[in-house]
Amino acid sequence: MYNQRQAKNQRHSFVVGVEYRHEDLFVEVELGTFRTTPLHAQRIANSVNSIILLKNHMVIIFKNAKSITISDDFLKQEYQFRICIKPAMRPLDSSALTHQEREDFTQNQSYIVPEENMKEMNWDFQIAFQYLQDRYDAHDRTHFSFSQSSFYIIPVSEQKQEEVQHATS
Repeated sequence: MYNQRQAKNQRHSFVVGVEYRHEDLFVEVELGTFRTTPLHAQRIANSVNSIILLKNHMVIIFKNAKSITISDDFLKQEYQFRICIKPAMRPLDSSALTHQEREDFTQNQSYIVPEENMKEMNWDFQIAFQYLQDRYDAHDRTHFSFSQSSFYIIPVSEQKQEEVQHATS
């Protein structure tokens, strides 16, 4: 008999990725397609600790202290830079806010960036690095650390799952 517990633990293919940001520059990195449970796919997405952009490459650091280096020659199709074209709001010190004010702040539409305010950029690492140096007058910086913005887990269709299984068999 089929029950909910079996469905939750059933393995499917998921495309897993993360999006990290530094000020108004976002980088989306596709971690890969995994045949796993939904919970484990979420754990894979949450395993990324930070992303560091250097002049010629990017380093993804995982919570287990392992890392991978992505260069423009390696995994070029696995990342995408986007910039926010919405004017930046003044930073706010949330520590001085009451609980209700913090709740109201998280719902404030002026601080939320909708998809239509994001512009995809066909940039390599050097252009993104130069953009950050110029934009934030940081020509003496050797790297920029990105902080987590979001992650995604996209189920792959049954037909695509069969293609993945045949390709890996």
